[in-house]
Amino acid sequence: MALLSVLLMLTLGLLLAAAMSEKLQVLVRSSSNLQNQEQGWLYGLSAEQLAMKGLMQDFKDDPKVTHLSQYWATQQGGLPVGDGSMESKVRDMQSCFNLNALSHPDTTDDNQTQKAHRNINIFSALLENIELKGGEMDSWEAEQIAQASRDWVYPKTEPVSPRGADDNDYLSLPVAYLASNTDMRDESEWRAVRGVSALRMRGLMPYLCALPEHELRINVNTVAVDQPELFAALFVNSISIEQAADILEQRPREGWKDVDEFLNEPALSGVDKALVKESLTVKSYYFELDARVEIQGSSSRLRSLMVRSKDDKLLVIRRRTGES
Repeated sequence: MALLSVLLMLTLGLLLAAAMSEKLQVLVRSSSNLQNQEQGWLYGLSAEQLAMKGLMQDFKDDPKVTHLSQYWATQQGGLPVGDGSMESKVRDMQSCFNLNALSHPDTTDDNQTQKAHRNINIFSALLENIELKGGEMDSWEAEQIAQASRDWVYPKTEPVSPRGADDNDYLSLPVAYLASNTDMRDESEWRAVRGVSALRMRGLMPYLCALPEHELRINVNTVAVDQPELFAALFVNSISIEQAADILEQRPREGWKDVDEFLNEPALSGVDKALVKESLTVKSYYFELDARVEIQGSSSRLRSLMVRSKDDKLLVIRRRTGES
């Protein structure tokens, strides 16, 4: 009987020790992951400071022009850090279509109305230009999605256009929700707009951004060479995607010095330049750092949106963290 009692106590002791050991391992892993996440956050902030330093040096060297041969665009890639690695890149956020630029109303102010129609036409042209696996989008469907996107960011609960969509349209869905009716904080919000499928979202994401302003000013010097669809859309497809690709490939190494120099390109001789000029620039004010850190199997990501002031200083106006 005494022997059985001893064996029972020994068994209970072993079970207790095993449970305590497992609990300790979980706590150690959790502590290690938290430490790695915190370290990744600090490395991300370091990358942010390095990016800001490079950008401000470029502002000093060439205050009137932003182009892809500058330090911010060329000094990107991987960097060893401690027990892991970090990759960072800076993106000119004026090399994409600002979804919040669709929020201009139709008013008695001819300038505002002209902006509204111009931005809708550019966005519709971009939607038509993106060829997806499911087939191309016709002009009718493209305008419907463009108008619905406008209603999403426009501060009214009724559609601006008969082809748009607002609260009543979304409330009638099986899973009902309301339109935002305010600026998008991130381009991923566009997925909630009527007509935007997952396939379209994936196809359009590289061309889109959501800036905290309502102007559309795309830098002709920083549009990616592999995005002629956006370039052609700026001219509402009055030039072909092939012509846009040729212009991008022949772009000067240090970009065009001003918008007029760009518009004097021979390939644009038949384009209505006055109509498109307001949507173009060669100087950018918004940049985003995307830093990804990997430390001992733990991944972290920091995306920092920076705005350039009139005196060429940089201010971080938004930070987002995560692993994807």
